[in-house]
Amino acid sequence: MNKVDIYRYKTIPEILQYMKAFTAAYRQSDDKYQREVNCLRVQLEHAMLPLRADDLLAGRCYELAIGFLPQSEDGVGYYYHDHAMCTLRESEELSPAERHQVAELEAFWERENTNRKIYDTYDREILTQLPHFKPVDSPEVGFLLYRLTGAQMDPRKLFQLGISGLMEQATASMEKNPPFYRGIIGILELFKEVCHRYEMQAVSLAEEADEIAKPYLMQMAENLRIITDDKPHTFWQALQMAYLYMTISGTYDYGRMDEYLGDFLVDDLKAERLTEDFAKELLKSLWKLLLERNKIYNSRIILGGKDRANIENADRFALLAIDVAKTVKEIVPQLTLRCYDGMNEEVYEKALEAIGAGATYPILYNDDINVPSVAKALRVDEATAQKYVPYGCGEYVIYNQSLATPSGTINLLQGLNKIIYSGSENLLVKSKDFESFYQAYLTKMRQIIRLLARQEKIEYDICGREAPFLFYSALMDDCMERGKPILEGGLRYLSGTLECYGNVNTSDSLNAIKWMVYDKKCVSAEELSAALACDFEGYEDLRQSLIAVPKYGNDNDIADQMAVRLHEDICRIISDCAKEVGLHSYLPVIINNSMNTTFGSGTGASADGRRAHTFMANANNPTGGMDQNGITAMLNSLVKLKVDCHAGSVQNMRFSKEMFTTLLPKTKGILKTYFDCGGSQAMISVLGRGDLEAAMEHPEQYKNLIVRVGGFSARFVELPNDVQKELLSRTLY
Repeated sequence: MNKVDIYRYKTIPEILQYMKAFTAAYRQSDDKYQREVNCLRVQLEHAMLPLRADDLLAGRCYELAIGFLPQSEDGVGYYYHDHAMCTLRESEELSPAERHQVAELEAFWERENTNRKIYDTYDREILTQLPHFKPVDSPEVGFLLYRLTGAQMDPRKLFQLGISGLMEQATASMEKNPPFYRGIIGILELFKEVCHRYEMQAVSLAEEADEIAKPYLMQMAENLRIITDDKPHTFWQALQMAYLYMTISGTYDYGRMDEYLGDFLVDDLKAERLTEDFAKELLKSLWKLLLERNKIYNSRIILGGKDRANIENADRFALLAIDVAKTVKEIVPQLTLRCYDGMNEEVYEKALEAIGAGATYPILYNDDINVPSVAKALRVDEATAQKYVPYGCGEYVIYNQSLATPSGTINLLQGLNKIIYSGSENLLVKSKDFESFYQAYLTKMRQIIRLLARQEKIEYDICGREAPFLFYSALMDDCMERGKPILEGGLRYLSGTLECYGNVNTSDSLNAIKWMVYDKKCVSAEELSAALACDFEGYEDLRQSLIAVPKYGNDNDIADQMAVRLHEDICRIISDCAKEVGLHSYLPVIINNSMNTTFGSGTGASADGRRAHTFMANANNPTGGMDQNGITAMLNSLVKLKVDCHAGSVQNMRFSKEMFTTLLPKTKGILKTYFDCGGSQAMISVLGRGDLEAAMEHPEQYKNLIVRVGGFSARFVELPNDVQKELLSRTLY
């Protein structure tokens, strides 16, 4: 959520009143279980926004100035928005006494927020080598992130037991760990309270509603009453229960919705309790809520996969959801389809139809490649790997069984530049051959990666010490059975991930260095270093020579072998850290949330011929404009990068409208060959030729032009100019 939204729904006096109440709740108990329940009771009363007369689902919420969330705008756990405090402190509405209260609250939460407690645990090595500021215009290589993300929860336990049944289960297990189970009962009571408040709101709205809206509001009230004390009986009730629980929990992704809602949908259709048209209206209402929640880098809904027990019914839901995505054409939810050999062809055809219509969804994942790859990378058996789900921008977790938070990012290109730009310590000048230089680079990266892995485990440890994250612990596998919270032995697989950027520019730069400095001896190490340091000013001929060196993305063995070597070496260095720090796995994610542009703005000129402070290539994709041998060559390069050594990567593809109309059979053949040859995933934007250029010139005419940026979609005209330029540089096939 944007920072300006924090004061969107409440007045400043109301915000102050809330913060005082939340802080008092926090101070009431030293028991972390009861403290979390106390704080969430206050938070949910203020954060859950009222129903609107045209809603079909309850559960609109916003992020408060202080609070408790697994992932907030500014941190993890007990968070604190310093910018919100600043706005409050400067308000003319406050009396001197209230201003003093704000100062006291500010001082308290500066000490007590979970980010600060994590930071206070770092040793000198982490503090000096990993910066604690935003990576915009920064010359650093590794950065820390504070969040607990990746919880893709399965609500079927809710459906099978109901809230009351879950509470009975906790009560029956109480002797194992009384504080834990009392906490579980506490948050389930909170869920009931939220449902009851929304029920009363629906009844109140119905009293004032016209004859068209009234029956829908009354049915909403009935749905909320039922899920408060009983299991859901209908599709509408199950959708409401799952969405509301996940929203309250703080998760931003919504799991395998076709699997957990498919049976309800088909049963209702057969019994004529529901029509397909109204089921679509319910999904459109959900789409609207997700759009207002504004978590564009997340909001995943997963469809597909051959491990589903109810494939036929699940596919019925998938067809419905894809049709809504095609019709509504919004930037969220990130509808994701797990494809496999032998799947329902109607679902796949419907997916291509939606993509061709410009929806950018669903994102296509190839299970025939991903399942064995996930098994190897995440160190699980193939039956478990069948449960993989992407979340966020494309990271993988095991459904309802693991977390793999990306708590750090690394700019591989900046790491390469630093050992070249470093004056008397310039390792390019010092290295007698390419192999020595390359190993020196890997050594530097290994040092930073080890620190980032350590920080990942520290963050989990401190988060677990501070809070049990009870809404997660109630549903995630094994926690209730073991009597342990997710971060203290409850979760089956506690893993971590590291976001990697600049991979392709780094491999192209290494290839250029090897070619120009060591193999062909066209330029000395000293001259290349000097050219990079001054952004090629006076060295344009050299820059053009560097650009002419073979580039990844053209099915060129020389360039692609370097990309493969770097990819596998970096993946191995990262994965080797898991055992050292005590995680089940620690893996790279080669994704993009426009950070290739953000990081690029702080990265100097590079040996691939890239100018200083300009965007880097997107994830695994070629640098914009450098793939010059056609779509087949580009895809051939992509599939050379192993997918069994990381936890997710992004493959963005831009196709012209012709490729999804008159040339659709050819496009299907290209995608089939790509998947057959090892392609793991495809994120596709379909555009008219010249659309992006025209949108930059006449944005008012292209307000609904949606593009795939990296691990998320956006309206092109709403993107920053530098991100627009990066998108414009990509090849349109």
